[in-house]
Amino acid sequence: MRKILIIFSIIFSLSFTQEMLKLDDCIKIAIENNLKIKIAKSKIDQSFYQKEIARKYLLPSLSLSFNYTYLGDNEGIMIDGLGPLKFTEDNLYTFGFTFKQPLFTGWKIEKGYEIAKESYEKLKIDYEKEMSDLILDVKKSYLNILKAKRFLETSKKYKENLERHIQEAEKLFHQGIVTKLDILKTEVALKSVETKIIESENYLKLAKANLNFILNRDLDYEFEVEDILEVKENKKDYKWWRDTSLKERNEIKSFQKLISIYDKNIDIEKSNLYPQIYFFLNYNIERGTQTSFEKWDTNWNTGILLSFNIWNWGQTKDRIKKAEKEKEEIENQYKILKNSIEIEVKNAYLNFIAAENKIEESKKQIEKAEENLRVAEILYKEGLSTTLDVIDAITSLTEAKNNYYNALYEYKIAYSQLEKASGILKWEEK
Repeated sequence: MRKILIIFSIIFSLSFTQEMLKLDDCIKIAIENNLKIKIAKSKIDQSFYQKEIARKYLLPSLSLSFNYTYLGDNEGIMIDGLGPLKFTEDNLYTFGFTFKQPLFTGWKIEKGYEIAKESYEKLKIDYEKEMSDLILDVKKSYLNILKAKRFLETSKKYKENLERHIQEAEKLFHQGIVTKLDILKTEVALKSVETKIIESENYLKLAKANLNFILNRDLDYEFEVEDILEVKENKKDYKWWRDTSLKERNEIKSFQKLISIYDKNIDIEKSNLYPQIYFFLNYNIERGTQTSFEKWDTNWNTGILLSFNIWNWGQTKDRIKKAEKEKEEIENQYKILKNSIEIEVKNAYLNFIAAENKIEESKKQIEKAEENLRVAEILYKEGLSTTLDVIDAITSLTEAKNNYYNALYEYKIAYSQLEKASGILKWEEK
């Protein structure tokens, strides 16, 4: 019976084991489930087919048409001595086949295809930007969970230190060294830290719900995350980050494609200055007409179709000027974008350096707070300090640890933001 209970308890505990996620796991799940990524993929697929449509305008086309006409009052023509004569039947049938091939369109079709290709490439670049944004969101949310867990740990440790202190205070009270007031003050502090623990637990729940939202999961889905080792990131100077951003940022690549598209739009408008030339071949099968009376007959014709807009009150030139001004606007926006990216990189770089310095500073604060607590506890046992001195020392140590963990994870977030600002925050499936 005992063995059965043990086995049952093991199975029961395993069934409630929470999923353990690594950072790479979260990124992979987000890419698979995130709705923005799915929308971006759908846009790429649409653009691919639009590119194929534009390419096939260069190819010959073959069309089929059918026409049926019933001549209800077709009584024929009255001719003296011959009576009414019909030159067509009452029912007319025509099957037509048309072959058409563009020969020269002022490069309109070619430029349209090039625009479709550029649009397709641009959407793939925009997809990479969405990926980069998503990876940063996952990293920030993941690190915020780790930070919340650390805050909860320090709150619980804070409570343990106060409980240890209250035991010491009760011992000294029984020895007549301290008053009942010391115990009461510590109990008040314990009540306060219990509130902090609840706040830390809520902060952790909220951080997990935020990651679940990004992963497109149920907000209450339970899981655990693996901590990230405290490693230093590769340190490079500001110039490297700035130069890298101007080469790697997806926004810059996307704008370059956009400028190319607007440039080709100008060429399309200019194509209207040239004649449009097509080769055509028509093949018809008909019955009931004058040439196919009471029998099926065939005929065909072929030729060159040329159209040229001789005069339209300068509309073509106006369209060209409009397209040139649109390109000029995009080029100015491109310059603004590059300047804003440089500012973004500068800000991210300075935040990263500041976060790095905070880690070293907060480490020293922990050492100082630990020594301060050690001295305060010794003096308290000797009756040379008050219980408030010990509580303040415990509080200072807790705050110093919280500051350290905050600095540590903000440092990692700052580095990820710097990677994104420079355009190198990408996903490579392992």
